[in-house]
Amino acid sequence: MRTPRRLLLSALAFALWMTSAILAQTSNAILAGTVKDESGALLQGARVTLEPAAQPASSNGQGGFYFNNLAPGTYKVTVTFVGFVPFTKDVTVSAGQTTQLDAVLKVASASDEVIVTAERPHGDAEAINRTVAAENILQVLPADVITSLPNANIADALGRMPSVTIERDEGEGKYVQIRGTEPRLSNTMVDGVTIPSPESGVRQIKLDTIASDLVDSVEINKTLQANIDGDGIGGSVNLVTKTATDTPILALYGVGGYTPIGNGRNVQQAGGTIGKRFGANKKLGVLIGGTYDYNGRGIYDIEPVPTAGDATPHFDSIDLRDYIYDRSRWGATGSLDYKLNEGSSISLRTLFSTFRNWGHKWVFTLIDGGAPQYFQDWRRPNLAVGSLSLQGKHNFNANTILWNVAVSRSRSLGGSGGANYQWIGDPNATCINDQSLAKSPYRPGWTGCIGTAANPVTGADNAYDRNNYGLGEVDLPTSGQSVQLNLQAAGSYARLYHFGAHYGTVEFGAKIRNAHKFDDTYNSGFALDTDDNGNYINPLPVQQHPEWNTSFNDPDYYDGSYQNGNRHYGTVTDYSKVRAWVEANPGALPAFGGPGPNSHNYDLIERIPAGYVMNTIELASRVRLVAGVRIEATHVDTTSFDKSTGDLTFKGGGDYTDVLPSAALRFALDKDSDLRLVYGRGIARPNPEDITKAVGQPNKQQTPPTISIGNPDLKAEHANNYDILYERSLSHVGLIQAGYFYKDLTDPITSVVNTPTSGPFAGYRVTQPGNAGSAHVQGIELGYQQRLSYLPGFLSGGGISANYSYTESQASGIAGRSDSPALLRQAPNSWNVSPTYDTKKFSMRVGMTFDDKMIYQYNWSDGADPTGIHGPSGDVYLYSHFQFDTQASYSLPRGFQVYAYGLNLNNEVFGFYQGGPQYMIQREYYHPTYAGGLRWNLSRER
Repeated sequence: MRTPRRLLLSALAFALWMTSAILAQTSNAILAGTVKDESGALLQGARVTLEPAAQPASSNGQGGFYFNNLAPGTYKVTVTFVGFVPFTKDVTVSAGQTTQLDAVLKVASASDEVIVTAERPHGDAEAINRTVAAENILQVLPADVITSLPNANIADALGRMPSVTIERDEGEGKYVQIRGTEPRLSNTMVDGVTIPSPESGVRQIKLDTIASDLVDSVEINKTLQANIDGDGIGGSVNLVTKTATDTPILALYGVGGYTPIGNGRNVQQAGGTIGKRFGANKKLGVLIGGTYDYNGRGIYDIEPVPTAGDATPHFDSIDLRDYIYDRSRWGATGSLDYKLNEGSSISLRTLFSTFRNWGHKWVFTLIDGGAPQYFQDWRRPNLAVGSLSLQGKHNFNANTILWNVAVSRSRSLGGSGGANYQWIGDPNATCINDQSLAKSPYRPGWTGCIGTAANPVTGADNAYDRNNYGLGEVDLPTSGQSVQLNLQAAGSYARLYHFGAHYGTVEFGAKIRNAHKFDDTYNSGFALDTDDNGNYINPLPVQQHPEWNTSFNDPDYYDGSYQNGNRHYGTVTDYSKVRAWVEANPGALPAFGGPGPNSHNYDLIERIPAGYVMNTIELASRVRLVAGVRIEATHVDTTSFDKSTGDLTFKGGGDYTDVLPSAALRFALDKDSDLRLVYGRGIARPNPEDITKAVGQPNKQQTPPTISIGNPDLKAEHANNYDILYERSLSHVGLIQAGYFYKDLTDPITSVVNTPTSGPFAGYRVTQPGNAGSAHVQGIELGYQQRLSYLPGFLSGGGISANYSYTESQASGIAGRSDSPALLRQAPNSWNVSPTYDTKKFSMRVGMTFDDKMIYQYNWSDGADPTGIHGPSGDVYLYSHFQFDTQASYSLPRGFQVYAYGLNLNNEVFGFYQGGPQYMIQREYYHPTYAGGLRWNLSRER
């Protein structure tokens, strides 16, 4: 059997043989240039063709294009860009010389002049042209489009693209789910460099860590090519950072806003970018930028537990949760690049972003037939992601060499602390779930320990009175850290060639990525002893410690649905005061935990050397083929906690090699439309924590408490991916796309949930991953985008961007069940509709986004509940989500612009249910946010 090293050497030897077999040509002449509009703005994604035939080129991020290895003579140059009149010019090139051509494009009609003067229409035009020019199926969001709606982070922006749904967390996007696949099946890069997850146990990037203002554009590669990492079954997200252009940039902005929740919460954002090219020929470019945003978040949340076997429905308990969070995010980006000569450059690019999701959470738990409980949570997680990349591009004769060396690092510090209290009020106090008192089918009714506004429960039976509880435990925030460091080096060689009139490029390359991730976190705190029933012995009465109290009062909790007298929510304690008292009185609660190896810890090294060969060729005047093969060898070495030694001595890992072919055939049906056929094979490796014996941090604030455990026997899953896409460019900056995709997955990784009655996890809701037999996901994508400038009068300022996706999936061979449920995170329907209106000074956009229900976690097992799979013991679903946002801006003299936005104007609910929507287990609200601000851009001064 061949070793991975021999396979890689064979691939590279094959690439060298192919190159040597191609007819040798000497470089005779070079044509280089830039593409701009009439205002001087650079146009990225413009298509540049030459006659007599040469392989077409596209303008890069600095508007530049480059042709080498041209025979001396005269060529007809044509530059096209959707929304602009094609530019044509005859150019004569001479042997051994570089001829410079600057193409200035004019808008196609007077009604489309707004493309030049307004930012978002200009961004729309760029996105369309980059999409059409791409070799693979690509979708693009330039910065001008990202900032045209209130997208707090990268995930929020991506959620407005076709077949992209997002998992939300506390009112913001967190993970992206592309084409009906869970987040783990997608890859995230910065400038083509894979970045690690800041979270301990997972592979996917928590994108709310990264502010949307740090990037120049976001790309989603929905299909695989040989020169793209194979771990993108769902897709690959590439965050392209900003670089200096020929036009100096100095831009600043600031915004402030308000959310009417939790006595009123405010939002703040500020940032800026400065960049310029230096020297007589502007060879040196320097750019730096930074951003800060603060989001005072309030959350109203209920988390009922439906009674198994009861179809009524009925609920065993309910958590009444009130959150006051202070979410802050800041980051910086920078680039330094130098043009060695036309077509050759070297650059250093960096991005860093950090996210602190700090805050307080109070929870009153009403237990049907039992006494209430109370606890509080004090959060201090601190996440960060950074990337530094040195890259080079060198063109000489018919050859191009690309290389990069990069380091990226992520880390997670801190976590949640909290305090648990025990009921010491009336020992006969009893909470009762009474659905006849429910304010709606989604707001269960309760009595016994809380009453109503008119008839409150008082005294020793009042669940909302903190004086009816005693302190039993104080948990300190998680200590230690989880860190991942990625080191990467890559290089590729490409050569232009032609066989007669058929132009092509052969390319081969190699890459190595070494990832080291570890978790050394530990828990500690103070807790009283418990009896055989798990109750604290002699809890400390809150009533005897008024110094623990806080005056916090929420007069609007859940719109009064759980009001007791004049209190919409209970009286609560201050965690900081409680913790300070316990630490000052060490004998009051015995200490537990501390540093040292524990079951949460692990150490992982993953090394992936890869090599590829790829060929691009014009088979005919309207037919283009890109085909190649990529070989990735994976080495995994893990160490995790072994109970028998009390240390990190359990070894795991292994080696495997994957051959990943791909091919993309593109037919130009006419000058405005294409048909693409694409195949690619991809891989999705298990999460770091999942392939060790590691036990995740327990969540004791859930009912029942939850925990996850690893599975060292997990295998990577693979997929054969098939795509067909029709696209047509429209006049007035428009594009229509219609496509179908099918993904055939083998060994899909799924999670099985159970609740043991004995052993170390008795009473916990335990999640463990495993490989199922097989699965598939398929779907259609439809997209339409166009400016409506052909309409009369003021209607000519209108525009529309809309997309719709339908997906279907099945997974078979899941442990404990004989059915074939849908894949996790696969939403049957999703759509975005975004009407726009633009003039030279005014711009407005409305965003309407819908994600259908989807399975979040498998929970059903055969025979688990007589009410069936759609009963209260069914799978855990995310509710469908519709959100309405809008933003408007107006340009003032001297480069100033005022803007205002409304976010989540319909106050959409976020939550989960089991089996059916009536068996809810979480429903939370955030309320709308209203904000306004000012931007200033030096390049927009007129």
